[in-house]
Amino acid sequence: MQYLIMCRSMTYAQRSAALLERSGIFARVVKAPLGLSSNGCGYGVALSRRFDEARELLKRYNLISGKIFFRDDEGEYREIN
Repeated sequence: MQYLIMCRSMTYAQRSAALLERSGIFARVVKAPLGLSSNGCGYGVALSRRFDEARELLKRYNLISGKIFFRDDEGEYREIN
C-alpha cells in the first residue's frame, strides 16, 4: 500500500519530501501517474508508512495543496480526504 500526496509543483514536492525526511518519515518525490493530475504534468510525495503523521505535518506547514490518493495492492488509485 502506498499514499500519494499531490503537490502544486516539483519545488513543493521537494520541500514536502525534505520536511518529512527531517522528521524521520521516508518519502520520495514522484511524477504523478497519468490521470491523477488535472494539468497533465504533476508531482507528488509518495510514502508507505506514517501517513496520518505526514499529512498533519504537511498541513501545519501549508504544503498540502492537492489531492491525496491511496494505492491498493492491485495498483488502483483512489482519492481520500
